[in-house]
Amino acid sequence: MFPRLLICEGAEDHWFLHKLIETWKIQRFHIQPAGGNTKFANAISQFELEKTTAFNGLADVVVVADNNDAPGARFDNACAEIRKAFGASAVPSGPQVASKSKPRCSVLMVPWTGVEGTLEGLCVDAAKDADKTTGAHVDAFLATLKAETWQSNSRFGKAWLRSNLAARCAVDPFVPLGKAFNDKKHAGLIPIKHKSFKQIADFLAKVEKT
Repeated sequence: MFPRLLICEGAEDHWFLHKLIETWKIQRFHIQPAGGNTKFANAISQFELEKTTAFNGLADVVVVADNNDAPGARFDNACAEIRKAFGASAVPSGPQVASKSKPRCSVLMVPWTGVEGTLEGLCVDAAKDADKTTGAHVDAFLATLKAETWQSNSRFGKAWLRSNLAARCAVDPFVPLGKAFNDKKHAGLIPIKHKSFKQIADFLAKVEKT
């Protein structure tokens, strides 16, 4: 039994984390998608109800949340959900800082601490390096749209990745992000071993050693 639980926003995050842990050879975590960033506490309660023995043996709980365009507010929201589930003593003092409660609780913000964006934005560099020609065309397309003037970095990341995947995935231009990770025939779209994922892999590897 592995005493670590990841609570993430949705199914796409679940498949990303699953594949990252598998490929980077990190010790296993339970992974529970919450169905939204306001449902982390409910997901923890559901895990407790369905897997009581595993829940009682947890040493670490990590909430994984997108920053979107408001990193501070999104971190505060994740902390509020931890407070609902475990009480005030479980709330971490900052991103990637474990509380001293039992279980220890921490928050991993995506793409990274203080960086606006989402999982899609995190995947841009990996997708771009996998096919530099298409990546350059997508850059030019978004430049034509004057995307640099958009008021949302999250929107930019999502638009870039969706355009890139639509151009590169011949069998399904609307390929879901989760399938880009969990379906072998899409393995080359977003190489999970790309250096842009290393800091997240390193953080998760550190959790297993605490």
